[in-house]
Amino acid sequence: MFTLIHIVFGVAQLALAVVGARHWLAHRSSYGLIAVLVIAALVYDNFAIAAGALLGEGDALKAVNTPRYIFHSLLTPLLIIFACGVARRADLRWSQGRGVHAAFCILATALVAYSAYVDVINLRLEPARFQDTLRYSNEFSLLKGPPLPSFTAMIVLVVVGVMVWVRARWPWLFAGALAMLILAGAGARAITVANLGEVFLSAALVATLIAMDGRIPEAARARALQRASTAAA
Repeated sequence: MFTLIHIVFGVAQLALAVVGARHWLAHRSSYGLIAVLVIAALVYDNFAIAAGALLGEGDALKAVNTPRYIFHSLLTPLLIIFACGVARRADLRWSQGRGVHAAFCILATALVAYSAYVDVINLRLEPARFQDTLRYSNEFSLLKGPPLPSFTAMIVLVVVGVMVWVRARWPWLFAGALAMLILAGAGARAITVANLGEVFLSAALVATLIAMDGRIPEAARARALQRASTAAA
């Protein structure tokens, strides 16, 4: 049953990736490319987990699971840069400077390096089961607690999401990132619960990506005009 759920998650993520990719092809935003690549990695993640029931333990399943960690380590921290892009489109004043953008990029790069050290260089795959699912998980850890890169990326998305909600009346980035945080915590031992959170996150990313080229900047400009009119009065 849970294997089937991951197949359904994979199909849902694939549909979201297609929608996001079509929008990216029309607008060619580097921020949009980040979102699409992250979602594409989650498509692979779900189908790789579902493949465990078919392949069983062994080198074949290890080979299928290894890219899961490579994709996560290289791509998930880049959502910090995506968050900065959303803040810029929402015309948040603090996000407009090059220095702030550089700081977001440096943080994301540092977390990619950390994640690569933990999940690529020191990858130690061991079988892990949840209900009828079988996957390989990394037994190496540098710090206790949730994975630092993905946790940090979600915190940044939540904080920026609140600001964008206030500025542009767009709550969905905040809602998706918060759902991911909550379900990832609840799913520490239940991979299916965590992956449900990823579906909510991907939906929020695609919706926000589309809104970045329309609704978010328009709402931000309208709010700025409203404040200017109020101040002039």
